[in-house]
Amino acid sequence: MEDVGLDEDTKICQYLNLDYLLALLKTGKYYVNRKQVFADKRESSLPLKLIFSEFTIPGGKISPAQEERSKKRQESVHQSNKVSSYLLTSCWTEQNYENALMWERGGERHKACIKSTVGKFVSAISETELTIWCGKIMYDPIFSALMSDDILWYKQSYFSDEREIRFYFSKDLDQITPDEDLLDHKKFSVDTSTLIQEIILSPYINDSAYEELKETIEDKYKIHTTKSKIEIS
Repeated sequence: MEDVGLDEDTKICQYLNLDYLLALLKTGKYYVNRKQVFADKRESSLPLKLIFSEFTIPGGKISPAQEERSKKRQESVHQSNKVSSYLLTSCWTEQNYENALMWERGGERHKACIKSTVGKFVSAISETELTIWCGKIMYDPIFSALMSDDILWYKQSYFSDEREIRFYFSKDLDQITPDEDLLDHKKFSVDTSTLIQEIILSPYINDSAYEELKETIEDKYKIHTTKSKIEIS
């Protein structure tokens, strides 16, 4: 983490469905999907631009060296995509201020934002046999990383507003590898009072519903709850 400017005190937040938040508080189960079942297909696999990273003019000649290089790249992309898609993945954002786009993303407005830190997230998970990898998503050109495991930390530039901090769960202590024996998701038992430092409720929730939710959450779970400061016209 230190290589990319992260440490245990790095503040992170996650925008999530309100129904899921209430279930998380009630059951103490934190739900993590494999990346391949993400609803957004631009997220579930590597960027398409990798597949077309090398091309020739129609009718042009391809040298043996170019053909061999292209073959190796395609094999690397295929393997990286398999590893990437199979990984249990938890997506957070480094932003400490509200992001209006994140409230809108996915088309679901009944959302909440939970605040935590890198260290709190990891320590809230009571028990797991998997290694937790944490890193910053990068949005720079990715061709230089094509043959590297670093490709797992790259996304298309149009996602850059997210400033994503990503957690991968891997069976291997020394390198990121998927555990193909797992289901498409895993529920981790968590201490919600450690995991969640504060809750922000969506600006689209009306005032009466907000007041009721705030009272319920703070009385029952003792977690400070506020409403989004973004104004909706």
